[in-house]
Amino acid sequence: MGISNQERIVAENHRWPTQGIVQLVGAGLVVSGVMFLLARYLRIPWLSLLIVPMFGIAFLIAGVTRKQISLLIPGCILIGLGVGAFILLAPFFNLQNIQKIGYLVAAFGLSWLVVVGLIYLYKKLIAWWAVLIAAIALSVGLCLLSTPAGVLDFVLYISLGIGSVFLAWGIHRKLMGLIIPGALLTTIGSGIYLGWTTIGKPNGLTGTGIMLVWFALGWIMITVFSRVITTKFVWWPLIPGGILAVVGWGLYIGGNPGNALSFISNTGSIALIIIGIYLLLLRRGIHG
Repeated sequence: MGISNQERIVAENHRWPTQGIVQLVGAGLVVSGVMFLLARYLRIPWLSLLIVPMFGIAFLIAGVTRKQISLLIPGCILIGLGVGAFILLAPFFNLQNIQKIGYLVAAFGLSWLVVVGLIYLYKKLIAWWAVLIAAIALSVGLCLLSTPAGVLDFVLYISLGIGSVFLAWGIHRKLMGLIIPGALLTTIGSGIYLGWTTIGKPNGLTGTGIMLVWFALGWIMITVFSRVITTKFVWWPLIPGGILAVVGWGLYIGGNPGNALSFISNTGSIALIIIGIYLLLLRRGIHG
């Protein structure tokens, strides 16, 4: 009994990925050999740096043609790494080595953002795991580009990047288990940076006080976002938030009594902004 045309197409689609990848790799090796010969013959060494992005373009074209995410993902990543490696190793970019590495990591992060867009285009869903990878890579890359970068800069960039993704993920999925780490990461990272950066040259008491007050704002944000995604307040985060705020204010007053009133008013203003945003969202009915 012969097979139908539809069954034949399905069989070919199941068989294609392995055969297609082998063909892509084979074609890529041929192109790589040609590029190496041209680079040597023309005495243009940087031509060989184009091999990796060309591999990525081949995978990307095949993935778009076949509408297969399994080809689109490596295609985007290879293009991102290839472009970043080109900036890193090409001799005509007048950049510091740390900046070149920053461009490499940032290009890798941007490639994952493209992956997120393609997955949404073909699957109609947001791949939050890919968004998280993109956020981490972009945070590290942007930090390296903002030279000179110290440990506190990495803490700030990475915590804001990861925390923002968790917040957006939690709001989208209406999951407190994601909103809690998101709110805490965004504020504790900012608190560590603002509390211990050398710009203000703080002492131990004021630095710890600033850090704890910002950490307290994270707990307040949890309560606010709990009302945004549900019909009820989650009040318990206000207990650790209130304790941390009082302790933080006390430490700051002990370390810098002359600016205590200004610091308390500033942090109180931030709390009012958070509450105001909640009221605006509630007015628009953005809650479960």
